[in-house]
Amino acid sequence: MESIQSLLKDGLQIQREKSWYDELEEEVCELCPELTLQQRVMGCVACFSLGFLMSLGSLFKLVELVEGNPVPFAMTYTLGNIVAICSSCFLSGPKSQATKMFKGHRLFATLSYLLSIGLTLIVTFTPDVPKRLFLVLICIMLQFVALAWYTLSWIPFAREAVGNCCKSMCKV
Repeated sequence: MESIQSLLKDGLQIQREKSWYDELEEEVCELCPELTLQQRVMGCVACFSLGFLMSLGSLFKLVELVEGNPVPFAMTYTLGNIVAICSSCFLSGPKSQATKMFKGHRLFATLSYLLSIGLTLIVTFTPDVPKRLFLVLICIMLQFVALAWYTLSWIPFAREAVGNCCKSMCKV
């Protein structure tokens, strides 16, 4: 009787339905086979460099921003930041990266950064917002500060050091 039950368990294992995240992970893994350390580092550097160049290239769109069309500047800057952040996926993999991004000590920094990106895009693509140009500039500044805080969250004790430095500078 036990052998029949074990055969049934082995042969008819209940498969759980895959979530959208599991399916996405499988697709990404199929596209990115195992990479050597050198390939990972090269991919990370290339992706980060591309993102940095895109963000830097957004400065060439400043004239359009000043003329009242914030879309080219905001999109180029935001996409550059997203590409640069994705570079770290080469080092640890997308799933591991996402898990690390939402750990407790980094959660606020990650959510702040993602919300600032979303807010930038919403304000940029909503044409009827009063003082849109001013709000886009504010969103870009928030995005920069959130990115800096997020980046510091990956360096041990960096946020505490920057916070202490800012506190000491504020004491007059």
